[in-house]
Amino acid sequence: MGSALSLPRLVFGAGSLAGLPAELALLGVTRPLLLTDRGLERAGLVAMAQAVLPDAATFLDVPENPTAAGADAALAAYRAGGCDGVVAMGGGSVLDTGKIVAALAAGDLPDAAALIGHPELIRAVAPLVAIPTTVGTGSESSPVAALHLVAGGPGFGTRHPLLVPRVAVCDPDLTRTLPRRLIAATAIDALSHCIEGFFAEPVNPVVDALALDGAARVVADVRAALAPEGERARASLMAAAFAGGAAIHKGLGPAHAIAFVCGDQDVHHGILIGVALPHTTRMVARHVPGKAAKLAAAIGFGSSADSDAGPGAGLADALAALVASLGLPATLTEAGYRLTAPDASVEAMVRSHFNRTSPYAPNAAEYGRLVEAIT
Repeated sequence: MGSALSLPRLVFGAGSLAGLPAELALLGVTRPLLLTDRGLERAGLVAMAQAVLPDAATFLDVPENPTAAGADAALAAYRAGGCDGVVAMGGGSVLDTGKIVAALAAGDLPDAAALIGHPELIRAVAPLVAIPTTVGTGSESSPVAALHLVAGGPGFGTRHPLLVPRVAVCDPDLTRTLPRRLIAATAIDALSHCIEGFFAEPVNPVVDALALDGAARVVADVRAALAPEGERARASLMAAAFAGGAAIHKGLGPAHAIAFVCGDQDVHHGILIGVALPHTTRMVARHVPGKAAKLAAAIGFGSSADSDAGPGAGLADALAALVASLGLPATLTEAGYRLTAPDASVEAMVRSHFNRTSPYAPNAAEYGRLVEAIT
């Protein structure tokens, strides 16, 4: 069975936030809920959105690591405000919360906990506009929402084609206040979506082309995007993030299995991905050397996928060097993650649904060695 691809209407470019009212009018939304967080309020971005949406209800309390309770509170605000659509503005936590709220608003489920992990319960979704303010999650174009049932607990993903937002407004002006470390971490997350999505099976030529373009953009532009004057580079990374979200339609792989299992502590998902991706790429690329070579060539690493150390080794080394050049940690310990139950973690990684579409799924012994290598 092939991978289905359903993408939102894309409004892209500096200043595109100003076109939001017209997009809502096309959707028939007259009273949206503006869903965002306190960090964006402090950065002044909420005021920018409210200026173009003076009649919107506003919910600002999406937690940094999204939870079922946060989605339930946002749903209550949606209903109390008499809303008929959701405008989610923020990073992956906000966008994923917006997806769950939109699904709950159109259904008869009691709360987010009843929906998370049960996509078969989704029958309809309220109109949803996604406005990313980072350069990596890809949630604005993906069919997946991930939340934590309880704060500090593991994350659970819900995947359904109706969770793809109706509209994505990608305005690079909204990334001007993004901290350098967050630019780096979310860009590596976008890169991982493109790489693992490209490797995922079965082949989808359209998605694969987007994934290769997105990966090349991250490698070429992430360093320039860290500079205050890096508007063009940050715009390129927003395009890469959208491409990564499209790649998620095919599936992901073991780097995400590791990152989600290790998502039970206060470590950014993109940082966990940066720790895992070079190691998992080395392993997976060994089983798809032709794809590894094509990826290496597309992102400017030449024929490094065919180094003397074996297919994918040079590609993995180049990815590790890229992560290091961005000042991101190379191990879980450096990232501040404490591995308390390695055997249980390995078991959870083996069971992860992210293995299903990978061209090679590590077994328990291999995941154990991966965990040892990254700890």
